[in-house]
Amino acid sequence: MLFYDRLKNLVIDAQKSFNQVERELGYPRNALANYRLGKEPSAKRLAEIADYFGVTTEYLMGKGEDYNLKKAELLFDYLSTEKKQVLLDYVQQRIDDLKRQEKNYTPLKVQQYVYCGNQTWTLRTSDAALDVLSEQLPEDYDIVFELLKKEHEHSNSFAQGKLVFIKYTTSIPKETIYSFVVENHQVAKVLTKDEGGYTLKEYDLTEEEFYGKVVKITDH
Repeated sequence: MLFYDRLKNLVIDAQKSFNQVERELGYPRNALANYRLGKEPSAKRLAEIADYFGVTTEYLMGKGEDYNLKKAELLFDYLSTEKKQVLLDYVQQRIDDLKRQEKNYTPLKVQQYVYCGNQTWTLRTSDAALDVLSEQLPEDYDIVFELLKKEHEHSNSFAQGKLVFIKYTTSIPKETIYSFVVENHQVAKVLTKDEGGYTLKEYDLTEEEFYGKVVKITDH
């Protein structure tokens, strides 16, 4: 697209006339209209026109497809507060999606435990598959739990939980208590088989036979 074609569109979008723009820029009459003959502006005038309309010089010369910034700002100002927030949320979501695509993810099968009070979690019926940033994974682990809490007391939806990566330090006998040291604290994550399911609990333990250790706790 020639310079004049883009200039004409900008003038129309601004709901102005060539004469009005010429007056506001301090140019002689028909200084802009004469560009329809194919003449290109000087570098100084090109920069002045671009600044006036809020676009880049590359856009004016047909070398780019950037949106008209000033037009976008005007359209945004016409939106209600609620619609502005919806648009901003959408833009942020698109940015997050693009960032996510640029990063390396590893699919993980995790056992999800739902918090049911008194420092106790109950195993959900099905394992979940999660995409976790590869850089967040510890070098070595055997199993990973996700600890979930309900968003509301009577809700069936869950907030995103922390991932607990565990490395076994000895073989695990069947039908036993799985105890894991959490960092350097005298607290263990204990997995016990209970009627029809498993529960995960925290205990203050001073003497305990541990079968493994927590190597990392992270968000995802």
